[in-house]
Amino acid sequence: MLSDRIVLLARDLEAASELREIVAQCNPFHEILTLDAGDPARIQDFLQSLASGKPDFVFVEIRDFRDLAEVFEPLMNADPALRLLVYGRKIENHTYLELHRLGFGNRILHLPARREQLERITDDLRTSHSAPLPPPVELCPVISFLPGKPGSGASTAAWHFAAACAERLQGRVALVDLDLNCGVHSLFIGAASGMNLFDAISVVDHSGRLPDAEYLPSRDGVLILSTQRRCRSSRIDSRLFDNFLTAVRAACNLVVVDHSGNWERFSVQAMKASAVVFCVSGNDYLSLAQTHRAAALIEEEGFLGSVRLILNRHGSSFSVPVEEAARLAGFQIAATLPNSFSQLQTALRRGRRADPRSAYSSALADLVTQTLRSLRLYREEDKAQIQRWEDSRSWLAALGLSRRRASAPSSPLIGRS
Repeated sequence: MLSDRIVLLARDLEAASELREIVAQCNPFHEILTLDAGDPARIQDFLQSLASGKPDFVFVEIRDFRDLAEVFEPLMNADPALRLLVYGRKIENHTYLELHRLGFGNRILHLPARREQLERITDDLRTSHSAPLPPPVELCPVISFLPGKPGSGASTAAWHFAAACAERLQGRVALVDLDLNCGVHSLFIGAASGMNLFDAISVVDHSGRLPDAEYLPSRDGVLILSTQRRCRSSRIDSRLFDNFLTAVRAACNLVVVDHSGNWERFSVQAMKASAVVFCVSGNDYLSLAQTHRAAALIEEEGFLGSVRLILNRHGSSFSVPVEEAARLAGFQIAATLPNSFSQLQTALRRGRRADPRSAYSSALADLVTQTLRSLRLYREEDKAQIQRWEDSRSWLAALGLSRRRASAPSSPLIGRS
């Protein structure tokens, strides 16, 4: 429960005194408490006091990364719903960018400041829904697609994977495109009309739920949430995105996220929330070497155990043996996709997916089945139906033939090490 206290965490007492005067003008009936941010014992006592009652606002003086690590992040971890504001006379450039990535770009008060500036920030916080939404009883799984390097075919694979899942599940599947520079999904017919990603996030922020399906662009049974335009200067508040992802997971049977090389904080949070992250790499030495470098970032973020490798353009003249590819990339292999570059480019120009009977679609159908089985999104008695669905999309079916089935994998696709 919020109290009538306002807390100022400061190292520069002169700056805190200046801010205190402005805060008192805006909130004349609040108790204003100033704490020394350089005293770890005082900070620890304050964190423990949050269990009994939260202040109305907490102002944190930020100058560099030390303040972020020692004061700001412990406050965020202690209570994500705490109303935090940042102030200071001079904030180091990289620290300022990090605050924007954390979603606090609109909560920074630069001193000297006017009363009107503070009132605008606090009024926005009081009316915002950026506090975490209460999670519903059940959330659907998230599957992420990450390119080992640009041009690996991760976006194309994500689109075909989502469409195949929608067809298989006969339910609502969402495809979230996090390429803020206009991703490939905006090029498909029907995806460039309706509400874009930023609009959907805003609706969730104000209403707490995903917009009705009639307002969202869709294609082949997949809700496509993309930017639909170049947005290099736009940023997504990580807290708002968390709420948005929760709303999408509550409304859908499966969520597929195409990260398109996006390593901003909200994108990394989506990867961490994923049941499995498919890292897509071309099957050549250069692509696999760059994918191995991405593995270092993934390990640093702590979700290496949920990453599986998809070898794209397998079977080309530059292809590496599968065992060698797994060793070079540093990931377990989930699937190999054949070299169908020209066919996919032709289909994309027409705003279509690859032929369902093509070798590419057949390989993805195997991956979809394996993934849905690992996620337990089907009943045990549906196995025969899955087999008929796979066979109907096989390129061999066009010739009246059936394919030989490999034995089931000895280890599950999804699992954390």
